[in-house]
Amino acid sequence: MNKYIGLLLTAFVLGTVIKGAAQTNANITKAKAEIMAAEKAFCKMAKESGVEVAFLAFAADDAVICRSSKFYKGKAGITEFYKRTDKKDVLSWKPDFVSVSESCDMAYSYGEYDFSGVRVGNTVTDHGTYQTIWKKQKDGTWKFVFD
Repeated sequence: MNKYIGLLLTAFVLGTVIKGAAQTNANITKAKAEIMAAEKAFCKMAKESGVEVAFLAFAADDAVICRSSKFYKGKAGITEFYKRTDKKDVLSWKPDFVSVSESCDMAYSYGEYDFSGVRVGNTVTDHGTYQTIWKKQKDGTWKFVFD
C-alpha cells in the first residue's frame, strides 16, 4: 500500500512540475510576442512621428540610452540628446531575437538598424546592430530601460 501511495505522490509532484513548466513556457512565449509587438510599434512610431517622439514614448522613466560613448539618463537625458539631432532623421530596425526572463518582467532584444540623416549639410547613413533591454511596467506595458 505504501508503495502505491509513493507512486501516486511522485506522479502528482511530477504532474505539478510539468504543468508549472508548461505555464512558464506559455508565459514566456506570450511575453516574447508582446516584445515583438512593442518593437514593431516603436519602429512604426519612429517612422511616422519622428525618432525623438518614439524614444520618449517607449522609454521607461529611468531609461538610459548610450550614444557616442555617452549615457543619457531618464527622459530628460533622452530629450537632451535628441535636441541636438535633426528632426528629419530616419531610423528603422528589425528585431532578430528576443529573450525573456522566467519571471516575465525583463527581456532583451537585438537586431539590425538603418539610419539616415543630414549632418553639416551632408547625408549620413549607417547600418548596424542594436541591443535593447525591456522591463514590464506596473500597467502591463513594456518599456525599454536601456538602448
